[in-house]
Amino acid sequence: MFGILAFVTETALMMLEPVYQTYKGLEANETGEGNLDPEDWRRLLIHWIVYGAFRAVESLARPWVPFYDVVKIGTIVWLRAGGSETVYKTIIRPFLAEHEPDIDQWIEQLNRTRDTVMSATTALSSAVTADPDTINDGVPEEITIPEPVIPSSGSPAAASPAVTANPAEPISGEPNEEQRRKDQ
Repeated sequence: MFGILAFVTETALMMLEPVYQTYKGLEANETGEGNLDPEDWRRLLIHWIVYGAFRAVESLARPWVPFYDVVKIGTIVWLRAGGSETVYKTIIRPFLAEHEPDIDQWIEQLNRTRDTVMSATTALSSAVTADPDTINDGVPEEITIPEPVIPSSGSPAAASPAVTANPAEPISGEPNEEQRRKDQ
């Protein structure tokens, strides 16, 4: 019973109304009609930051908190009544400020990894879907694939130059002649 009430409370107070207010603010910016006050934007941004943190913690807390759904309903009502500002100022903001350089490095590493995966996926897709009649000798042209990101001792790796891969060359675990010259 409380599970359904918690779901309805969360949906109504934490999602529907803030989503609609965010939509109205974005549309007002686009059309130039009835723009949201900067304090309203700040309130909405704090809401989304706190709600994101709430959802992340919720998955960990659910099995350990007795009467979780009742606690959740109370927490949601408190957050919407002004508690979001308190949580942001006392917990989230200090945590993010302290760990900002580490988080930025982590995000940069994720972005480099994403770019590597996307490049490899594009290269593989091109190789698989290429028309053999348009490819010289059945071998696609050279494809540039970025080096994979391999962190060293917990820190993100420095950006690496791109590697040129030619599908016609056999793949080997041994460094090629060019790599041996670079290493010396």
